[in-house]
Amino acid sequence: MQLVERESELTILRSMLDEIGDRRGRIAVITGPPGSGKTRTLHAFAEAAVRSETVHLSASCLRNEQNLSLGVVYQIAQSLATSFDEPPWALRELREAMFNAGPDGVRVEDVNWIGITQGLWGAITQRTDNDTVLITVDDVQYADPISLEVLTHFVNRVHGARVLLVFTVTEGPSGLPLRIQAGLMHHPNCRRLRLTSYRPGMIARLLEEVHGTGDEATAEWIHDVSNGNALLVHALVEDLHYAADPAGRATGEAFRGGVRTLLYRIGPAARQVIHAAAVLAPFVTPDLLARVLRVERADVAATLSWLESIGLLGAEGFRHPAARDAVLEAIEPDARRELNARAAQVLHGMGMQPTVVADRVLEGGPLQESWILDILCEAADQARAADEHEVTVRYLRHAVDLCTGERERVDLVVALAKAEWRVNPSATLVHLSRLLQAARDGLLGPADVYWLLTCMLWHGNEEEAASLYALLEADAGEEAAEWRATAEQWMSGTHPVLFHRLRGGYRAAPLQRRRGSPAALLPTGLRGEVTDAGAAAAERILQSARIDGVGVEVAESALFHLVYSDRLEEAATLSHALCERAARGSSPMWTSVTAAFHAFVAERRGDPATAIRYAERALTALPIRSLGVLAALPIATLVEACTWTGEHERAAEYLRIPLPAGVYRTRYGLHHLAARGCHQIAVGQPHAALSDLLECGALMRTWELDNPLLVPWALRAATAAVELGDRARAVRLLDRHRALPHGHTPRTKGMALMVLASTRELRQRPPLLREAVDLLQESGPDNELRQALTLLGRTLAELGENDKARLIGQQARGIGRRGTDGPSPEVPAVPAQAPTAGGGGEMGPARGARGLLSPAEHRVASLAALGYTNREISRKAHITVSTVEQHLTRIYRKLGIAGRNDLPLLFSTGTADTPGRAPLVVG
Repeated sequence: MQLVERESELTILRSMLDEIGDRRGRIAVITGPPGSGKTRTLHAFAEAAVRSETVHLSASCLRNEQNLSLGVVYQIAQSLATSFDEPPWALRELREAMFNAGPDGVRVEDVNWIGITQGLWGAITQRTDNDTVLITVDDVQYADPISLEVLTHFVNRVHGARVLLVFTVTEGPSGLPLRIQAGLMHHPNCRRLRLTSYRPGMIARLLEEVHGTGDEATAEWIHDVSNGNALLVHALVEDLHYAADPAGRATGEAFRGGVRTLLYRIGPAARQVIHAAAVLAPFVTPDLLARVLRVERADVAATLSWLESIGLLGAEGFRHPAARDAVLEAIEPDARRELNARAAQVLHGMGMQPTVVADRVLEGGPLQESWILDILCEAADQARAADEHEVTVRYLRHAVDLCTGERERVDLVVALAKAEWRVNPSATLVHLSRLLQAARDGLLGPADVYWLLTCMLWHGNEEEAASLYALLEADAGEEAAEWRATAEQWMSGTHPVLFHRLRGGYRAAPLQRRRGSPAALLPTGLRGEVTDAGAAAAERILQSARIDGVGVEVAESALFHLVYSDRLEEAATLSHALCERAARGSSPMWTSVTAAFHAFVAERRGDPATAIRYAERALTALPIRSLGVLAALPIATLVEACTWTGEHERAAEYLRIPLPAGVYRTRYGLHHLAARGCHQIAVGQPHAALSDLLECGALMRTWELDNPLLVPWALRAATAAVELGDRARAVRLLDRHRALPHGHTPRTKGMALMVLASTRELRQRPPLLREAVDLLQESGPDNELRQALTLLGRTLAELGENDKARLIGQQARGIGRRGTDGPSPEVPAVPAQAPTAGGGGEMGPARGARGLLSPAEHRVASLAALGYTNREISRKAHITVSTVEQHLTRIYRKLGIAGRNDLPLLFSTGTADTPGRAPLVVG
């Protein structure tokens, strides 16, 4: 065994071994705190001595064998016995005594131990006639009293013998044990070798020996964590050696094992102090520890200083969290509970923060103190304010268990249910029946009754929600009236079937009170009753400082007011901000819900990659069951986005996810039906698609929510009819669509024109598709603009206008590549004719054209190449027809072409891929 970091001590020991060859016996005492490497150094020296043909007699002492009389001497005798063919009398006598000994070893009165001592020394000196003898005793401070007397006898007679005695002794908080100093270290030939902590340079050399490189930064980190304690240093080096990423500098099992070993070696008094320090951390002070342990402050202070010197503690507590964790794991459960209970009492008495006290209360044994319930409630309030929702739940659960008052207990259960809701809405199910009964007993206020009603709706429990609504309706108070009106607004937009059952209609009465106004944003957005004031109110709500300060239904009402008003850019910005704020908190529920909202907005904006990423985040942040009926929203988003990207198998997998019962009685069910229809059109199942989409439309009409900005069911149904070859039905559905509110917005009109074009003869389609492109360029999402361009390119190709078609295809593919970091829809190229002047190079003529033309001329030339008339170009470019004609004259002259029929050749790349026939999917 090589110990480069202890080379100086090993050199001294080798020198002492050489000196005894002249019959000058020596004694060496290796001292140091626990974990300083005494045993490692002793073994390294002994191994080297044996290789030089030194006779080695050894013994190791254990703390739990201190009462085993002559146990250490017997180990030395056993080593010596192998040197004789016929063991001397002393060895035979000792062996017989040990054979007949009881559980506590040899009784002094039963053996002539003085004679054995002299005989044993005689046998040792007999061996020195021909050999050098090395006697080592590890951890000699644990030697039994009789063995220590025998060793003292050896020390007193070592002068003049070829014997080297080497002992290791552990230094405790008070230094070396007095009996060791008096018995073994008084001899003039005794030399003490005190092992100090490893310095960073020594650690770097050790790293170089083990890893082949002595990284100084890593050596400094190891020193910071261990304070140079040899045991901990070697453990950390081992962890780094086996770590997947050594540069990560993470502690591992070897370090935790090293800490546990040190705990065993430091002794019971110091162990009690570090146990208490682990419970109190980070509040590790002599005063606190003395109060918790009920011992003198001076004794604690001395022990803390010693624990710091050996690397278990630092100036401000534990040097690394893993060290504290290892100490906590090593404390017996009962002792740990007792320490935590004492710590809670002491910390409360000193006026510490409620969360600090409450943490110890939770870990402690039973406490009957009157202040505990108040502390837990205050701590829960602090944790909730800090967005530490799981911690809040822990405090409130304990408070509920301790509370005995009926009304106070109900209040605590409400607080607990709300906290658990933020972590996992399914966790609240266990409380709902109890809270429902409390509401019926009049123990809940209107605000809590409303909150409980929204929970029931979330999980699809309409009967319970109806009974809670009845309680609000029966309450004649003003506050109850406000919450009842708020519930009506939410139900009318999201749970219309239940609302109709309760109110006999589908439209909630207008809200007059301020408190209800946020909830009114959803139904007004759904029905197209949009104002700038409403949009501004929605933005104010979504920009509020704390996301957790509003209910899900309030945030959803505000955001979807913008979505269903076709204000997608504002909705995207605000929903992304909601996601970021949720990510900074600790609420899985909010993380999931905001991700679902942002995914929905992204899909509406034509960004399927973002939609997929965030919708999957929504479904992984919470179990699907915990999302309740809302789960239909991210699933619908995933189905539509995967359909747009051509991942039809993936979309089908999402459609196989089971949904809660009653989901098709909610607004979320409309989105799921529409997404399923979209997928069915794409995979060639138009009959099933038409059935789903007509059902969706029937529900929307019944619920008085027939708005294409909610779901363009009529457009999609018309598409399915086209796929079935029923053009007449498709036209009727398009007429139905145009008659709806918002059916004439640029975006919905552009989508309708795409479908309408598919019902016309081939030559009638290009003008309709060009108009659709124009409208969708103004306000449509990328995916719909891309599809309009693709349809236009395919139509032109079928008409034989291949150069124009290629130019259109380039534009479509360019849109397919922009603004996305994932899979994008496959945009087929249009077929090429045989190579022409403009069709052979990558971008040759087109690139030259751009260099010759001014920006205004290039704009006019591009539009003319796409087939727009001069009048259409004048409208799009906001210039007169005369100016268009002048631009074209200059363009023809600069490019050296005869007229506009040659322009497509100069604005195409000659791509020759052949497109496949894909069903039209809109919306």
